[in-house]
Amino acid sequence: MTTQNSLLLGLVGLVISSLALTKPTLASFSRSDFPNDFYFGSATSAYQVEGAANKSGRGPSIWDTFAHDEPDRIKDGSNGDVAADFYNRYKEDLKTTKDTGLNAIRFSISWSRIIPRFIV
Repeated sequence: MTTQNSLLLGLVGLVISSLALTKPTLASFSRSDFPNDFYFGSATSAYQVEGAANKSGRGPSIWDTFAHDEPDRIKDGSNGDVAADFYNRYKEDLKTTKDTGLNAIRFSISWSRIIPRFIV
């Protein structure tokens, strides 16, 4: 190996080493790394969090029907009847969103709550 190649290889190694030392870690990552007007938020899916499958006139969704008719097709046999219970706990969940410093939340409402008796 020539001296020139050795120097080049050494320089590449030095650059890689310095990048490894300055690589951002989770501990050095903070909200201040984003612009002041950046919105931090979370999102939900109705079936996964809503629950209250039989309240306020909600009709069964395709997933409700599937989960009840084919429980063996779901590994633990669970369904969305209660889910994370956002329907009953939304005030607590919104407070948690605020307390964790999030600016926004996008939540879903089941179509079968809006149109309970949709017939195809």
